[in-house]
Amino acid sequence: MLYPKSRLTALSLALSGALLLSACGGGNETASTLVGTAFKGPIDNAQINVLAQNDELIANGSSNAGKFTIPGLDNLPADQVVFIESLNGQYTDEATGELVTPANTGLMTAFTGAELQSLIANQEVIAMTPETTIMARLVKKFLAAGMAPAEAIAEAKTRVESQLIDGTSPIGGMAESLLLTGDLSTAIPADQNEALARNRAISFSYDAQSKNLRPEQVFELITATVDDLEDGTLDGIDASGNAVVLTDRDSQPLDLSTVDRKTDYGLARTRLLNNTINRLASGNLSDAERSELEQMGIDTGYFDQLAQANAAAEAQTAANLLATNLPDFNFLPVLTDEDGDATNNAATYTLTATPDVNVTINAPGASWTTPMLRYNGIELPPVIEARRGDFMTLNLNNSLNEDTTIHWHGFKIPGDQDGGPDYPVAAGNSMTYSFSMLQPAASLWFHPHPDMRTGEQVYRGLAGVFLLKDAISDQLEANNELPSGAYDIPMLIQDRRFADEVNGVRELEYRNRPMDADGMLGSDILVNGAILPKLDVETRQYRLRIYNTSNARTYNFALSDGSSFTVVGTDGGLLPEPVTVSELMLGAAERAEIVIDFVNYNVGDRVMLISKAFAGSNMMAMDAMNMDGGNMDGMSGMNGGSGDMGGMTGGSMGGNGMPGNGGGMTGGNMGAVDLTDMAVNGRRMDVMRFDIATQAADPVTLYTALPATAEINTQRLQASDADKVRDFVLTMTMGNMNGGGMSGGNNGGMAGMSFLINGKSFDINRIDEVVNLADGDTEIWSIQNMSPMAHPFHVHAIQWQVLDRNGVPASGVDLGWKDTVLVQPGETVRIIGRFDPLVNYGDYMYHCHILEHEDDGMMGFFRIQ
Repeated sequence: MLYPKSRLTALSLALSGALLLSACGGGNETASTLVGTAFKGPIDNAQINVLAQNDELIANGSSNAGKFTIPGLDNLPADQVVFIESLNGQYTDEATGELVTPANTGLMTAFTGAELQSLIANQEVIAMTPETTIMARLVKKFLAAGMAPAEAIAEAKTRVESQLIDGTSPIGGMAESLLLTGDLSTAIPADQNEALARNRAISFSYDAQSKNLRPEQVFELITATVDDLEDGTLDGIDASGNAVVLTDRDSQPLDLSTVDRKTDYGLARTRLLNNTINRLASGNLSDAERSELEQMGIDTGYFDQLAQANAAAEAQTAANLLATNLPDFNFLPVLTDEDGDATNNAATYTLTATPDVNVTINAPGASWTTPMLRYNGIELPPVIEARRGDFMTLNLNNSLNEDTTIHWHGFKIPGDQDGGPDYPVAAGNSMTYSFSMLQPAASLWFHPHPDMRTGEQVYRGLAGVFLLKDAISDQLEANNELPSGAYDIPMLIQDRRFADEVNGVRELEYRNRPMDADGMLGSDILVNGAILPKLDVETRQYRLRIYNTSNARTYNFALSDGSSFTVVGTDGGLLPEPVTVSELMLGAAERAEIVIDFVNYNVGDRVMLISKAFAGSNMMAMDAMNMDGGNMDGMSGMNGGSGDMGGMTGGSMGGNGMPGNGGGMTGGNMGAVDLTDMAVNGRRMDVMRFDIATQAADPVTLYTALPATAEINTQRLQASDADKVRDFVLTMTMGNMNGGGMSGGNNGGMAGMSFLINGKSFDINRIDEVVNLADGDTEIWSIQNMSPMAHPFHVHAIQWQVLDRNGVPASGVDLGWKDTVLVQPGETVRIIGRFDPLVNYGDYMYHCHILEHEDDGMMGFFRIQ
């Protein structure tokens, strides 16, 4: 969020006049005239005071749209501190849009007289921001303690930079410094330093909002930060050892020693940038705001081309609805219980991880063979069905040439049965997993989890469905309150990238491009192993279990005609009440049970399940990634020129049968980058088609509320139930991505790219968190995303409940059981869970479920004891 366009126009005119006035006074006046800006949003009509070190008034003036000029400043005391302050005035709070009128307070900055005289002589513009205010007020404290003026300024500046600014950049961890000079009130900042300083200043409002403070209380937050930093550490403790406490808008105490101020500030900065980019992606951004984003290092031309690619994909949906060459939908094979007794509560299955299984991929008007990893040599991922209370015996045989495991994703089981990287199964070896199913009916799944090799093994084909039923799901199905049997269909949705065909074979491509370190994105969407399949349906309700088993892709599922559908379940079970939506966003590893009612369609109608466009690829727009002048593994012209969308030629769009040449996209900053072949996160994509083929009566009347005895009702947790709160801060930094930019080792990650949780990369020999059940079994985990992209955060051991997102209580789909939550840039999601001492013991993992991030270190261990 930057400025409304109308305000920017007025601001530009005002500043033009101010600059003209300051220049008309002739050489002598200019040489002694101070020019500056007061920016917390541009503060208008503020009183500007120039004060000596002893607080005597030297000169004063007033601000106009943030800008001020004060003539007659010569013979300043060279070895003393000169303070400049703003009082009163008004500005528009960017986080809320409210008009703020600071009462007898404002911003401040400080220089030695010699420094300020030099700035005036060089006609430089000084900047007053929340950060310079903290610096100047610290200087006052240091002077009172007997520190020399120059030393006081240097120490205060160092503290603000090290304790507040360092590590909070929303541009991939870019290094920044305190800005003391620069015209922050112009419509467009002069350079990246000014753009980032404006982001920091505005973010103080977002930080105050997140703390439930009134907009004008941002100045109380600034003062509190000064008191906090007096002892040298931003920890919520003042120099006397007391907690720094504010009173929020609800008259409740806000103890700053209980929060991580620096993380909160970084989250506010990331949230501000993400909000602005979302508005850019939706076409709701002024030209000046676009220019400011460019100055920050965001390639806005990327979003122009993404919009064009989305428009082309929308047109292609119309063609795909008419196409007659779509492949048939594949139903996944259900494995048979090996003990031969379908009536007992014990089940045995064997899963052999097998390499080089020739899998037939059917696509619109085409098919080919792709060698894949599969379980039991079956071409499609298998399904295991079980009931609550069943004792499972699951045998893994590893026929691969490397370690593997099976992680039972979403299961409530002991740590030594969880299948994490701490229990590898070597090539040629076997392991038996044994546990009881002690949780509600749910759409669970399983996949490998070896250290640093999870992404590739899943991508190459190892995954399976685990359908758990219980008495409540039986009751709902028996009473026709849920579709069941042939009308209850699991769908594994995965994106893949295939190499060119050679003798009927198309190999999978994995991490062969520099940007793949951001997360492996394929150009083709497979539903149960087929590309853009069609499913014949009746005019009745269908229950579709959607599994996002992609390595990194987020989907925003919707129907092509805009019809609504109903969500009845999430990762770990049925929702307490069905939720009607028109779209549903699922990050990697998230699941949802949805009910689509085809009753209002006629036989012969068709409707497409799509992933709607959304602003999901901020990383791709960051010039800070330094892609070697725009040469990304053969994709040239990142910073200019034209492109014909490459992969849209030759009659196909990544295997989806899209004809044409893509309209010869030109302009922008992305040049010849092929968004089609890259299929970036957020691009609109067709997933599968429903063909209404048969008229039929529908016996189902969907349930309106689960029985009161359902665990999601009896175990609804509140924040007050928690015995402990843990914070998990997600960060990532970017280095140089030059041409082939892939670093060595198994990870193949970008040079300089790091993915961290709480500042740490995964170490298989380190336990990061310890849960002592003797101290309490219920915990809140606060997941805070300071990175420039969304992360699906997965926690093993139990199913969790979402408490809130950015302080807003959970509602709708978030009221279900979750083992994976998608956390947007700048977002804080709090989840709450209760560990079962009879089941939860041992070591488990938490990690980003973008599998390339997990493999590259965005993961940690926790121990339950």
